[in-house]
Amino acid sequence: MVKKQALKLMLVEDDEMTRATIKKALTLQGFEILFDTASVKTAIENVKIYNPDVAVLDYNLGKGPNGIDLAKKIRQSNPGIGIVLLTAFLNPTQIEEKILQLPPGSKYLVKHSVTKIETLVNVINEAARFQAN
Repeated sequence: MVKKQALKLMLVEDDEMTRATIKKALTLQGFEILFDTASVKTAIENVKIYNPDVAVLDYNLGKGPNGIDLAKKIRQSNPGIGIVLLTAFLNPTQIEEKILQLPPGSKYLVKHSVTKIETLVNVINEAARFQAN
């Protein structure tokens, strides 16, 4: 029996505690976290080096580019990468127009709706199935 290879992820979250928690939870679920960072610049540089299967990105990354801007840059350098955008917006009307700007095949989750790690795992697996046309 051939063992399925773990998906390789990158994680970009500006809140250190949230990033550490997500990283630990996803590692326990069998994902390989190639790198994690709070920096958009570091993320753009490392995506070329590590070639992850899926990018898990926070929407609000502080001053400067947001998660959607980062998703577009990442997809330019890695057209087949799966993208999951995490947002703290509770009201869908606050983010709906912005979500439409995400690259095709991207997934998004409202952080507060994730009460079980399986929810995030399922969305990551969906995003990993993205294939650039």
